[in-house]
Amino acid sequence: MSDRRSFVILLVALAYLLLGKLALLLAIPPGYATAIWPAAGVALAAVMIMGYRVWPGILLGSFLVNIDAVPALGQPLLTLLASFVVPFVIAVGAAIQALIGAYLIRRYIGFQLSLDSVGEVLRFILIGCGLSCLVSASVGTATLFMAGLLPVENFVFNWLTWWVGDGLGVMIFTVLTFVYLGKPEAVWRSRRRILPAVLLGVSVVAVTLYVFGSRWELSRQQSEFSRYTSQIFTRAQTVIDAHIENLYATRALFEVSNKVTAIEFEKFVDGFLARNTGFQAIVWVQHIPDRERLTMEAQMSAEHGAHVLITGRDEKQNTMPQLSKEDYYVIRYIEPLADNLTALGYDISSSDLVRNALARAAAGNSPATTGPIRLVQEQEDQLGLVVYLPVHFISDATSGAGLAGYVAAVFRIPDLMNLLLSSDYLANISASVSERDGGEIIFGDRSSSAQESLFSDSAVLHFADTEWLFQLTADQRFLVGSRSMVPWGMLVAGLLFTGLLGMTFLVLTGQKYSSEVTGEKLKGMLHQLQEAQEHLVEAEKMASLGGLVAGFAHELNTPLGIAITAESTLQDDLGKLDAALQERGGVAAEIATLRRMQEASRIVLANVQRAGALIMSFKQVSVDQATTETRTINLHEYLTDVLMHLSPNYRRTGHEVILDCPPDLNIRTVPGGIAQVVINLLTNSLIHAFPNDRKGHIKLGVSSRSGEVVIRFSDDGIGIPLADQKKIFEPFYTTRRSSGGTGLGLHVVYNTVRRQLKGRISVSSQPDQGAVFEIVLPLTINEFVGEEQAFG
Repeated sequence: MSDRRSFVILLVALAYLLLGKLALLLAIPPGYATAIWPAAGVALAAVMIMGYRVWPGILLGSFLVNIDAVPALGQPLLTLLASFVVPFVIAVGAAIQALIGAYLIRRYIGFQLSLDSVGEVLRFILIGCGLSCLVSASVGTATLFMAGLLPVENFVFNWLTWWVGDGLGVMIFTVLTFVYLGKPEAVWRSRRRILPAVLLGVSVVAVTLYVFGSRWELSRQQSEFSRYTSQIFTRAQTVIDAHIENLYATRALFEVSNKVTAIEFEKFVDGFLARNTGFQAIVWVQHIPDRERLTMEAQMSAEHGAHVLITGRDEKQNTMPQLSKEDYYVIRYIEPLADNLTALGYDISSSDLVRNALARAAAGNSPATTGPIRLVQEQEDQLGLVVYLPVHFISDATSGAGLAGYVAAVFRIPDLMNLLLSSDYLANISASVSERDGGEIIFGDRSSSAQESLFSDSAVLHFADTEWLFQLTADQRFLVGSRSMVPWGMLVAGLLFTGLLGMTFLVLTGQKYSSEVTGEKLKGMLHQLQEAQEHLVEAEKMASLGGLVAGFAHELNTPLGIAITAESTLQDDLGKLDAALQERGGVAAEIATLRRMQEASRIVLANVQRAGALIMSFKQVSVDQATTETRTINLHEYLTDVLMHLSPNYRRTGHEVILDCPPDLNIRTVPGGIAQVVINLLTNSLIHAFPNDRKGHIKLGVSSRSGEVVIRFSDDGIGIPLADQKKIFEPFYTTRRSSGGTGLGLHVVYNTVRRQLKGRISVSSQPDQGAVFEIVLPLTINEFVGEEQAFG
């Protein structure tokens, strides 16, 4: 892997990590999904711009985002590996999503993402923000569910939040990345002024609304949880108080009568047991002095028709006949009897824990509980609670008031807790009960998950003379059961609004750029049309002047021919006359006169001939195309030949002429016209560009473009003044009139290019920087140009 590719992959991973960590700050508990996931948009843009090979960066960045902490290396290997599985699978889903999204966008929109039409933007939203984002949401939520981190009740909500968050991330941050890094660069650069502000602004608004909505929803659920737990606490205390009140009522029975029989006790407490299912049993514990032990054992045996002994427990908690002691506190009556028969006759004071409770109850004349103990009648390892309430009564007029015993309520802890914290009331709330001030845990909900609690509430309830700390907690199950659609509605509305606004501004900015480009093209075309119009007007003017000159030359050609013929004849006759005078010896005066006549004839003939040559130049202005030939030539070879024939003209003056022409450039044109143009331009430069024997460089450059050939004839001479540049193609315009210039050379070039070669010519020059003539010719000229003009 090259250093550059490694750097790009690390850069993508770092960008994904930073954006992911920032987005997680917006996550609403339980924190597995967030309202917007910018990293998804950056990942898609990275693959679109830099290619598929950056996927390891996405994988690494997502893995680092989703791993909470480095696990301890001392734990078992399988546990260590399992802690990496969930973030790794989520990272794989993120990388696959970016690859699939980039492929689909390139397949159905194109490699260069312009997004300047409604159709392109809609396809981008459907494919990039909708279809491809299904991948990561599905993989991520399924992984969390299978790992036990996401309950089935919360699966759909988390999946939807994940999907919408990725969609918003793609809609906003893919576009923002393309604004600064995308191609075509000109299109995206034109959007930098307005699009980032719009997208970031609307995303901030959408996310803010969602976060505030979610916080409000969480606060509402917290309030609902608090109201609900308050009802649970109130009901539990009410149930406890009802059972204790029944115990007070049972005490009253024994306080008003010391002759309560087993049948009377049974009938009295049956109603309490039926209405208050928390009771395991209601007990009458009678105080028996040692002297009355045998009598009491006999009475109890007679009452139940079986031998009953007063029993206790040894150090190993085994039941055995109680050893002799001063006082016994014996279970005399217990209802329901059938389920608690083994407890009859048991001396409860044989346990230190019970003796402590009895002492507290007697001292305060109020209920006192033992705390969790193993019940004597319980065959399983279930713990129970016993509440004791002392009973005092007057046995007779002489004995005075005394402690007759205790009425007791026996509770099995699981049954009591199921009554106080019934699943019908708890629903999706977990509960635990412990003694206050960090005491022993009395009850813990075994069905509660180990996940972090979202809400919790606690209250201290009074049970006899003890205080219990009730703690209620809510997890994701409670959220699902109490969730409203407000945050989700805000999130969906934000997605739709962002998509609509983003699509609108993408299309508007794209169309604005297209209109600007079109406007520039129209300006260019208008400029070309204006130049063409000027050239047409100029061509018409030149054609009219050329026709005038050609007609004038035609009219003068005949009389000048006759004059030249006559003058030539006159010179011949004067020569004969001179010979005759020489033979006959003419006088000096006659010979002198004849000499003057010969000189005058010679001057007349020279000037008439010069006028004839001038008329012949005038005839060239008409560019008679009827006799021109159109054929295909290799322009490099043809121009080489032309310059070779002209080389004596410029080499003797020390000038350098350079030809720069592609060797394979062929053109169908009128070769003679091209030769005429090159000859005239070269002659013009040699005469005008390099005064005072100045040496110069002349370059003939040729190139092709869009079905045309461009010939640039340039020199590094003194240049052409701006005022002269507008007139140099006019006939008879010359700056070298005193040196014999006719002003027809460039005019002939202009007419040849425009009319014969069907092209156009322009000139540009700066003082002391030379002149450049640019001639643009068609690659193929009409074969019948000569005939068309001949008969036109």
